[in-house]
Amino acid sequence: MPNNHEHPQLERPWRGQAQDEGSLHCLGNGALCAYEQGPDIAQVFGPPYSSPTFAQLRCQGGPGLQAVSTHEPGRAIWRHQLFLDGAPVGELLDFVDSRLPCLARRARLSQPLNLRLILEVPCRQTPKTLPGAAGGLIFEVPAGLYFFHEYPAPLPAFYQLAWQGAVQCEADPQGGDWLLTCPAGESSLFLAGSPAYPQAVTAAEQALQVGFDALLERTRRAWDDFCRPHRAAAATAHPQLFQALEETALLIKAQQGIEGGILAGNVYHWAGVRDQYGVGRGLLAMGHITEARAILQFYWDIWQRHGRLHNGMGIGAHAFHVHENDLVEITGYLVLQAFDLLAASGDEAFVETIFPMLDWAFQGQVSQLVEGMLPFNGDETYVAGGILPRSALNDGSAEATLLFLRGGEQLADWAERAGRWDAGQLAQARQALAQARRGFRENFYPEGVWLTNQPRRAQCITPPRFRHGVCERCLVEPSRPIAAIWTERSASGRYLCQDCLARGEFAAYVPRAYQLNSVGLAPLYFGSDLATPQELAPLVREAVARYDQTGRLPSRPDEPGGLAVGYDYGLLLYAMSILRLPEAGRFCQVVLGLRDPAGAWAEYYRAGQPVGSRCRPWESAINLEASLKWAALDSGPRQD
Repeated sequence: MPNNHEHPQLERPWRGQAQDEGSLHCLGNGALCAYEQGPDIAQVFGPPYSSPTFAQLRCQGGPGLQAVSTHEPGRAIWRHQLFLDGAPVGELLDFVDSRLPCLARRARLSQPLNLRLILEVPCRQTPKTLPGAAGGLIFEVPAGLYFFHEYPAPLPAFYQLAWQGAVQCEADPQGGDWLLTCPAGESSLFLAGSPAYPQAVTAAEQALQVGFDALLERTRRAWDDFCRPHRAAAATAHPQLFQALEETALLIKAQQGIEGGILAGNVYHWAGVRDQYGVGRGLLAMGHITEARAILQFYWDIWQRHGRLHNGMGIGAHAFHVHENDLVEITGYLVLQAFDLLAASGDEAFVETIFPMLDWAFQGQVSQLVEGMLPFNGDETYVAGGILPRSALNDGSAEATLLFLRGGEQLADWAERAGRWDAGQLAQARQALAQARRGFRENFYPEGVWLTNQPRRAQCITPPRFRHGVCERCLVEPSRPIAAIWTERSASGRYLCQDCLARGEFAAYVPRAYQLNSVGLAPLYFGSDLATPQELAPLVREAVARYDQTGRLPSRPDEPGGLAVGYDYGLLLYAMSILRLPEAGRFCQVVLGLRDPAGAWAEYYRAGQPVGSRCRPWESAINLEASLKWAALDSGPRQD
């Protein structure tokens, strides 16, 4: 098994909140979750994972207080070495217990450390000291507060804070916060959460009774058990690649709720279908079949209750994140993910179980076929980032159509073998797939140019009057915070919120075709035969040359200084590896070099710098899988 000497651990410097670069790491056991920014606890919430952030716990010490954060090898157990004006003053050790919904922190200090507990939500606050504790507080967060946009938590939340040692705690006289002082010597903090008062209190009591050291040891064992699959698969990996693999595995596992859904990052306390496809692939590439299967089980549990899925779902709390055209793209990912899992696990019985959901996903896509094309889903990363205009959503989407074909053809073959579709159903499915396949190259690959969208589809439909998504005017002339809301089609064909609709007409969108790196590289990533590797090689080489000249990889090549979705780097590396380009090894170092000081990739990059959500499972998984792909193929023949 790899040890700390064979695979050196990451060191994450922290220079105080005001000067810090913002990278995050995650502590979590599927019930209670915390994001840390160095020694600062930036968010803590749950259970469940779809809960509003309860609080922050920030170190107070001025610009002289700095830290170096590391985690134990293969464990989401973080140690923060503290320095004041360059001199060591002690350490903090943080983890979420493997069994209880409880965050634990131990402080060993040579001088006192001040902490500020910043409450992020209105709540009732009452002193409550438990047996075995020196002091404590109980907090009650009312139900109905939003955990994202307009998605309310259906239940209240209770958090029991308890401490051991000579910790001093007092209310901030300026308002809402609490000030805690950890003394010189050793002290411990425990924060337990639950939607029910009794469980929050008893979880904290159990943590106190078990004791910090015993909690730590059982949590170490749990993380060691988790790491066995990927350590067995990567025992001989290059140290840098192994480190990236292990960091990615930890950040994914810590963000996976006990229900199976995985958080989309620190900004999004819910699970996105698109995001979890790439995460599932990354988990399979690392050997974590159990966690990959849990994602599909999460979908299946929700689908059985509601008969539908949407762009994103709450984890442990019902919510549908509804976007434009939710019957496409995410449904394609859903079908494809099931067959990725089947290929890795051989679990035919599981596919048999979830077949009704897969059938629903396939038929939903068929219902949106026009001229052999599907439209865009409204929360694709390059749409959300403004790289592709939202006004093009009803155009034909090369990626959504490719997903329909790649997953749908596998589903049809399986349904025929398993006898799950009768002759009429099978004929209808084959006909729809054949229609999409016949027109694909004409629609999206005319004259050897790979198009992201095909405006002709939008010209062949009667657009709906209303749709749930993002107001096109608010994106450029905000009248309200950007969110997924109801919009209505204006006289000029733009979808506007009620406020923007009342402001008068908004200029019509002029259709055009776009070329995005993500979509041009998609056939190689998804293993599609719609274009051969040789046909796509010029596009791949052009992207590599552009990066070599500029040091940038904008998702739209016609915008040299533009935004890059965070997984474009991985898609390019994956394509280079399949083509066995000699530059792939060098570019793998570029991809690995994008990892932030906490070991994660970000939602977007601009000029190589992270933008948007941090600690992202989706981008991290795709970029990691691409690095593993290069490593696996590195010894084969290369192209000049």
